[in-house]
Order: sequence, then structure tokens, then C-alpha cells
Amino acid sequence: MKKTIVAAAAVLSAFAAEAKVATATPFADNMVLQRDRAVPVWGTADAGETVTVSFAGQVKSVTADAKGAWRIALDPLPASKENRVLKVSGSANTEEIRNVLVGEVWFASGQSNMECPIWGPNPRYRDGQGGVMTASVRRPFVRYAKNGRVWKVEPRYDWKAVWRDFSPASFKETFGYNLSAVAFYYALELYDALDVPVGIVDSSWGGTCIETWTPPCGFKTPPEISETAKRAHQQPTALWNGMVAAWAPFAIKGFIWYQGCSNAGQGRSYSERMHALYDGWAKEFQNPGLKLYFVQLAPFSHSWFEVQQGQAIFEREEKNAGMAVTCDVGNPWDIHPNDKETVARRLALHALKRDYGFDDVIDNSPALKEWKLKDGAFVMSFSDATAWYVYNADRSGVQGFEIAGPEGMFKPAKVINDGAGKGTLNGAELVVKADGIAQPRRLRYLASKPWIGALYSFDSGLPLGPFEIDARNPADGRRDAPSRLGDALKVPELEGFRTVYVADIPATGKFEAGNYSVDDSAKVGAFSRVAYVMELVCKDDSVDWAVAAMDAFTSDAAKLGVPSVTKAFFQQKVGNLVVRSNRACVKEGPQEGVIEFFNGNYGQGAKLAGIGGDDKVYDFNDAAGGPNPGYGCLQIHDWKNGTTVMAYNNFNGHGAADIGIGNSAEGPNPDWTFAKNAGAYKARRLTILAK
Repeated sequence: MKKTIVAAAAVLSAFAAEAKVATATPFADNMVLQRDRAVPVWGTADAGETVTVSFAGQVKSVTADAKGAWRIALDPLPASKENRVLKVSGSANTEEIRNVLVGEVWFASGQSNMECPIWGPNPRYRDGQGGVMTASVRRPFVRYAKNGRVWKVEPRYDWKAVWRDFSPASFKETFGYNLSAVAFYYALELYDALDVPVGIVDSSWGGTCIETWTPPCGFKTPPEISETAKRAHQQPTALWNGMVAAWAPFAIKGFIWYQGCSNAGQGRSYSERMHALYDGWAKEFQNPGLKLYFVQLAPFSHSWFEVQQGQAIFEREEKNAGMAVTCDVGNPWDIHPNDKETVARRLALHALKRDYGFDDVIDNSPALKEWKLKDGAFVMSFSDATAWYVYNADRSGVQGFEIAGPEGMFKPAKVINDGAGKGTLNGAELVVKADGIAQPRRLRYLASKPWIGALYSFDSGLPLGPFEIDARNPADGRRDAPSRLGDALKVPELEGFRTVYVADIPATGKFEAGNYSVDDSAKVGAFSRVAYVMELVCKDDSVDWAVAAMDAFTSDAAKLGVPSVTKAFFQQKVGNLVVRSNRACVKEGPQEGVIEFFNGNYGQGAKLAGIGGDDKVYDFNDAAGGPNPGYGCLQIHDWKNGTTVMAYNNFNGHGAADIGIGNSAEGPNPDWTFAKNAGAYKARRLTILAK
């Protein structure tokens, strides 16, 4: 990329000193070049200097531009185990890069489960077999480069990679900061299958979010990357700049990725971030067919279900991506399970099948293909699974399925066509039913503790991963005909009201002033009544809505908005509450009202006297407290009937928001606390009015 080359020329002064021709970061002794595609070679020289590159019988020359940047492309090369010299010459010097092989080159990146080394001093942070592997593996034709942990505000180009072979001496030399275990096993799998040289680049850092690995061109809106100026390694683009940018546009087949824990709170919207990562890398490496094989998060001590669904969404949407399901190799006591070989082998299956012609390989875990409801059960068929087996401690049957009926509460379910506890199932279909639920509406698998799967395809031996089915009709539970955005504003109780705010509520992240599409708070004038209108756009574009009009509880219109912006605190009864909603679970008409507008945290203990409330769940009477800003809530309740009219919680950037109308039937908390469900709606709008 021209922009990249120019930027590199500006900062590669260390290599360009004394009029010397210099190559860029990837080009160093013991490296591997990608076979069967054009191979860019680039670097710096004096402006206008002629640079000649020779390798494997090819000789090519180019003139450095006015900035001193140069680049040529070697013609596609066949794989070769011959250690050869890549020679780069200018008018004053020649740089020789020795022991160069040609084969398959991959990049490994992500956070701690990718960084977790093949061997090192921490017994809780290394591969379980790493000691044996690093002492016994001798593969002179497999090479690795381990990048140091460096973050930068601008791309860093003034450094050289260090390539090493797979040998006990190499791994002893890097002990304590060793090659990623996933990368180690992945490279071995490819080499043993292909018998060609393999190069693997490890650029990973524990505890990091996906945004920091994403190049600027991956973001749809450039202003999102401005936070990089805060100079922290977690800021957008910081690790791309410090640990990846200097490698682009090096010829690689693709990259493997293991990350998501640090973005788990973003739930299904993680899919959008993976698109940004992939699109950015494909563009910077100038490879529209760049492959991305990644790991779905393994079980730990809490649910990853929403972000796992986001990962699965991305895999379905990106044709160059493949996902390794690891629901059976997690560790409930350790976020870093030490079986990395299984993880790497499942990643390698994608490459063997899709890139290297192993047509008999089944590389995908079973995926839901079709389903129907029959006799109170979900009957499901799956791709890549013509038969099933169960592999767990006691072969007691399939665990992990749950079903909910029209009321919304999930109950444990069982596969009714299992093999009577013999470890095999009857037939290709899974028939799942829950006792006491005659009208099933939702099914989910591995969404609840312990989140560990033990159901495998007989064809491939790969596990069935977390998934769900939503058979609900959005019209269920409505008292009116289908609605569209704006219909709620037509109820007669809102006649004469003026708009104060219109807010487009994000599914995840912090609610900020920029989320208001209308802010007329400064010109609304005096008022004695206020109203809140929540509209939730369902998957069929119909809208659930609720209206709550009440006596004004403040004379300052600026304090009527979302507490993350207003910083206001209100917890009190409100007068003359009138409720309207198209949800039958919300009682309409005059009600006894309470509002809870907190920017901080809140607990289950009842705060307001005389209105009741359950001190074991989050409902209409909770106690505010804890850090501010904290979790945050904007809730309006009909306390006399124990009903939440509307709720918007978790608006201070702690992951997916909670949002709902009426009492939540999806968990223990009527006011939707911890529901993390905002992403289930196509859009969410809050309109605030005054009169």
C-alpha cells in the first residue's frame, strides 16, 4: 500500500542511514516466504536510488521514490526447503538475508489464550504438554517470529523480526516469553500434513480488546480511533500500530485469532468488531482472499453465550472465515485451559479443507440446518452430523439444553431420542423436550452453567457448539394490531406534549449526548407534566411500545434524560402516572408510579418505605449505591401492581444494555437487570416529552 510505504520511509531512518538500502521488518535471516503468490519485498533507500532484489533466479529492480520508499513483487514461488539467500542491493551496499525458505506463512494474534506460551515458567499459563514438545520437536523447516509487546499511537516500522526454527535450542532461548502454544501446534499440524516449510508469526497480548488490533481502515467511522491519543495499549489501533502494521503487506495465507474475553460484554455486536478487524487486515495486507480462522470462546466460570453467538454470526457472514468450536475443552477453574493442541488442530482442519485440498476432511462443527415443532418438542437437523454420540463422565445423557414457553422462563430440557444412556443417539435429528412446557417457544444450548458440551458429530468427532432457536411470534402478548415507529406518540394522553429528547439507544456501550437525535431541552420552556415513550423494533420490524406520562418531578428539562448524561438522581414516587402500552402484560390507565433514575450501581434491598419490593431480586424498589458512574438504570414502575412499565439499564459502557417493557420473564429480575438483551431488537428508541 502506497500510504504504508511512505510512512515506513519516514521512520526507518535507522535502516536508511549512510545511504544504505534497507529492507522492512519481516525480512530477516531464517524467514519463510509465502508460496504460490506474488511476494512483496520493500524497504528504504535514498530518493531516486536503484534497488535490485534477487532470489531464486529472479532479478528485479526498482527506483526509490522521493520519500526513499521502494517496493518490488517477486513472481509466485513454489515451495522449497532449500535455504537460499534473498539479496537486496543498492549503490552503496548489499543486504543479504540468509536461510530463506518458501512455503506457507500464517499470522497468529489475539489475547491471552493465543499468547499462552508453549512452555514457560508459569505452570498456570502454558500448554500442558509444552515441556515434552519443546524438548523433542526438531523441525528445521518450521520457523517462527515472536513479536514483542509494544503499543504505539502511530505505526512503528523501525524494527526487525527475529526468525527461529522449531528446535529445543530456539525454545530455550525464548523461555519465559515463548511462542504461542496455539501457534506452535497449528504450525506443526500444517507442516506434518503438507510437508512444506511453514512460517508462523506470533503477535499477541493478554487482556487486550479487539479494537486495539484493528487498523484505522477497518473502522467505518474514522473518529472512533481518535481515542488512541490517550496513549494506552487498549486504545483503538494501538497494537495494530505497534505489533502488526510493520508486517503489512507481507504475503501470508491468513491469520488465526483467539480473542473475545475482553469484549464479552458487547455480546452479539462483537460480530461487527470482527468484521472491522478482518476487513482492516485484508485491506492492509492487500489480500482480499485473506483467511481468518478463529476460536470460539471456551467455557469458564461464567457465561460467554452472547459473545459466542456474535462469533458464530461473524463466521456465517464472512466467507473467508472459519470458527473452531471449543465448548468441550474449557476449564471452569481457569480462563486459560492448557489443552491448546485440540484448539490448534481444529483451526488447522479449516486450513486443510479450504486451502490445501484435503477434501475428505470435515472442518466444521455441526450447525443447525432445519427445525420444527412437533408434539411439544423441537426437532432439529444439522449439517455435518448424520449421527451423534455423547462423551461425558457418566454417559447420563445430553446436558445443556433449555426450553422456554410463552411465559419466557427457561427450564432444563432433554434429548428424548438418546441411546438410553449408552452414549449414542438414535438418528440424525435431535429431538429436545422440557417437562411441563407444552408450547415451546425458545431453545438454547450451553447458555447456562456449566456451559460445557459433550455432544459430538459421529461423522467428524467435532462438538456441537452453543446455539439457540427463537420461535416466538413478536405479536404474541400484544393487545393491539402491529405497530410501527411513531405509533406510540399518537396516543391521546400525549396531546399537547413537546419533544425534549429523542434517543437512539445503543445495544452496547456508554450512552452519550451524541446518541440523542433530538435535544430540545434548552428551549422546551416551563412544564408541569413529563412523558417517556419506549419503542423497541422487533425482528419483523413491528414495534413493542409503552408510554408513561406523569407529573413533573423536576423543573429542569436537562435532567429528564438518561442519567449517564444528566448525572441526575431520582428515586421517588411520581404523581398521576398514566400508562399506555401495546403489551398485554402492562396494565393501562392511571397507576401508582415510582421512578428509579440512577447513574451508579444499585442493590436488591428495598429503599423507599411503604411500597414493598423483594429484597432478593431487582424490581421496582432497589437501593442505590456503589460507584458512580456504575451500572445505571432508567426505570418507571407501576409499584401497586408490581410491574416495570419500562426499563433501560447498564448505560455506562459495561457491555450489552438491558431493555424491556413490562416485567422480564427471561430471568429472576423483573426490572430486566442483567438481561443483556438490547441486541435482540433491531432498534431501540426513547422519546422524552414535556407539557
